Amino acid sequence: FGNADESKNQAISAADGAVLITAGPGTGKTFTLVQRTLYLIEECNVKPENIFIATFTEKAAKELITRITNELAEHNISANINEMYVGTFHSLCLHILKNHLEFTRIKKHYRMLDDFDQKYTVFNHIQEFRKIPDITKILFGKPQNKISSWKLAGEICNFVNNLSEELVSAENLIADTSAEISTVGQILKLYQEILTKNNLLDFASIQVETYLLLKNNPAILNHLQEQITHIMVDEYQDTNFIQEQLVFLLASDRKNICV
Repeated sequence: FGNADESKNQAISAADGAVLITAGPGTGKTFTLVQRTLYLIEECNVKPENIFIATFTEKAAKELITRITNELAEHNISANINEMYVGTFHSLCLHILKNHLEFTRIKKHYRMLDDFDQKYTVFNHIQEFRKIPDITKILFGKPQNKISSWKLAGEICNFVNNLSEELVSAENLIADTSAEISTVGQILKLYQEILTKNNLLDFASIQVETYLLLKNNPAILNHLQEQITHIMVDEYQDTNFIQEQLVFLLASDRKNICV
């Protein structure tokens, strides 16, 4: 494994079961993931399409793809890396969604919202949000006339994104005995209704829709579980709740998760 030391060798060759790699910056974690991928393909006869590698930035994903491609070429290994699941959580989830769009709330020709688009969409529906009792008092501790519509839109986006990433249900929030929590539930519910009505996807809902797709369609989940035999996650300490749940779902009983 190149210049790998004993601890890296152990991580690279531990092909089955759960593997935790803990190390500081610049110590070779990416190198270890690359060599581990090579080891799975060359020594364990794992097909590229059976490997799932999630990163947190597009830059990290491109670096992984480049380094894996170079290593395969250097070892004269014939493998199509395009068949491998390598990318950010969001890009991998979007790939899964596109293949099974008919099983989701999303229709063809949906529109993806970046951060600005999301905030602008909420801004365009701000009067609907302002009808929710005490919305600015709960989000800002101030009455409605003290908060601009653009600032309110931004805070609504912060709330719905965080709630979505933690898989919090709007219905559960609305049913809560606390008036404040119930109000937050109404905000989330209205926002989700706007997305559905206008066939929109934001970054957080990409993951939510993928999770719902897998949970509500056992046949699709089983197919992916059979296909994906080994999962690796870079910067695992930065995963949120929904990303962790997606990893656990895809890993199934094999539990071949390297982080």
